[in-house]
Amino acid sequence: MFKINIKQQERQYKKMNIEAYNLDSLRKLVRDLQDENKRLKMQLEKANIAYESENLFEEKIETNEEYDPDQGERILSKYITEDLVNKYFAMFWGRTDVYAKRGTKGGYFPQCNHRWKERICPKQRGEKINCEACGHREWTKLEPRKIIEHLLGSREDGADVLGIYPLLPDGTCRFLVFDFDNHEKGAEKTDFANDDEEWHEEVDALRRICESNGITPLVERSRSGRGAHVWIFFKKTCTGISGKKFRLSFAG
Repeated sequence: MFKINIKQQERQYKKMNIEAYNLDSLRKLVRDLQDENKRLKMQLEKANIAYESENLFEEKIETNEEYDPDQGERILSKYITEDLVNKYFAMFWGRTDVYAKRGTKGGYFPQCNHRWKERICPKQRGEKINCEACGHREWTKLEPRKIIEHLLGSREDGADVLGIYPLLPDGTCRFLVFDFDNHEKGAEKTDFANDDEEWHEEVDALRRICESNGITPLVERSRSGRGAHVWIFFKKTCTGISGKKFRLSFAG
């Protein structure tokens, strides 16, 4: 019996110049190729011709047998050492002279050594001032123990979650991240959860475009479960401007 590999169709992706597309046109392109792939499969099945096929996006993660709703248990079961922290930070490489921390009501705030000292911090005295403009500002350095607390995630209110500043002091960066959360006004009340399912297709489109151009992204589900972040890590530092241009070649 004659055998056809449907994956040959996906080679079209590799011929694409991603800089010629914006995010909307890339989404349409993916949907058009999926429709064409479906029609070809129907023709092959009608002709009783065998073919190899794989659709990674057919099932949503909620219905996938491999989905573990309590993924935190798998993380907590292994003690996080400083060596593991160094390997982790080698991927999410950002500034170490300052970091942000998640507030109990959402949002991230840079950490200062004097933040809770009434005699020093103007905010403790009820004054409205930007930390950047404060003469007593002394940023708290990022240490391994803080990253361990972040990875363990012991706080129910998420107050041990850290935020990294990716743009280094010399104007370079080591990674990019695409945010597919809902950032409309008031969304912080639901942990920035999306109120529709379009983000599934958007993440799928970006991931396929990355992989078709030899880029292996890391897709991370958001805290709410209804959103995602797509991370792209560089082998070496690049300028912030180059990183921005690279991002715009995807987003348009």
